Amino acid sequence: MTPRFSIIIPYYDGLAHIEEAVQSVLGQGRDDVEVIVVDDRDPGLTGDALDTMFPNAPQVKVVHRSQNGGTLRARRDGVLASAGDSVLLLDQDDALAEGSLAAIDGALADSPVDILHFGARVVAETGDAAAARDGMESFLTPPARELAGDEILVRQFAFEDGFDWHVHHKVYRGDFARACWGRAADVELTLSDDLYLSFILSSSAKTYRAVGEAWYVYHLGRGETMAGNYTVDKLARVSRLDSRALSLLCDYVARPDVASARSDWAARLADVRDHLIEHVANEMADGLSLSECPGAIERIEGDWEPDALAGELWRFVRDRAYALYDSGAYPKKDDDLYALLDQVEAVDAHVCGEGSERYRFMRDAARRHLADIETIAPASRKLWRKLVQRVCG
Repeated sequence: MTPRFSIIIPYYDGLAHIEEAVQSVLGQGRDDVEVIVVDDRDPGLTGDALDTMFPNAPQVKVVHRSQNGGTLRARRDGVLASAGDSVLLLDQDDALAEGSLAAIDGALADSPVDILHFGARVVAETGDAAAARDGMESFLTPPARELAGDEILVRQFAFEDGFDWHVHHKVYRGDFARACWGRAADVELTLSDDLYLSFILSSSAKTYRAVGEAWYVYHLGRGETMAGNYTVDKLARVSRLDSRALSLLCDYVARPDVASARSDWAARLADVRDHLIEHVANEMADGLSLSECPGAIERIEGDWEPDALAGELWRFVRDRAYALYDSGAYPKKDDDLYALLDQVEAVDAHVCGEGSERYRFMRDAARRHLADIETIAPASRKLWRKLVQRVCG
């Protein structure tokens, strides 16, 4: 009998939580479910530990990879091994909410779609996670709507009214999911593999529906998410992986069978690039001190076109300049604004031509706010006036 649902759980170094994740599926009380746990060759996993973990649950299947390949490959192997009418991805340290499969079944019964997107309840595992919980829950809860055709990809990566690119907390029509993961590159990719696959899924889907119900339980603060002791090396890794995802997508849209499918690939890749570099820049701003940023920028600038990186640095200048102007404060000589200006000017010098639309938007907004500060600075502040003239042209 064909399973109604296939639940794919990639596994690596997650022994503390994998049983909870699987039990959240088995506890739904359905016989029409297969759970596929993909062992990505965790060196700390001994023998047949995963195979014997659920002796009374024949619907749990373990796929053993021959070698570690990263999340993209593990998920790909799991999806391609599935047989369900619908496919869901579940991370090893998360869970499905009680009754979620019955609710999903009901949502799909009368109106099946390629992608059904639902919300997530965020459980904070650390103090830092608790501070970020509300924002993450809002990010992971989509506005209720239906999209079709080319608009799905356009809307997903829009900076206003878009939707997140996690592959979990979505359910996919089974054959559609297997076709999309089958077209994905068989390469090692972690962290940014969600965005990479979401681009393929959203560009291939004909129908998409979002509902606000929280049927996924996301444990914020487990695993790599929000891990402490951030370093320049960690930022360089994030930047490298995000840049790798963009490169893989460029390869994907260059395939003859894909290139002919729509005429706006350049604009859609530009949207993705802007989101990826925004992610890297936010990681830098949130995880590193301002004094560490020049060294970090040197490490990551080879991953990105100069206008992409400069645009995000202009964003930081814009935000700091606006905060000063809004409070009526003139920047003191040790204000962060001066260091930010030094950083953005160093990268901006390498921008060729007019740069991207986002770069121009951030640069022009920053310059306006810098000029605004000049209106609250006494005329005798010649150094400030010269600085504004220098960066504003």
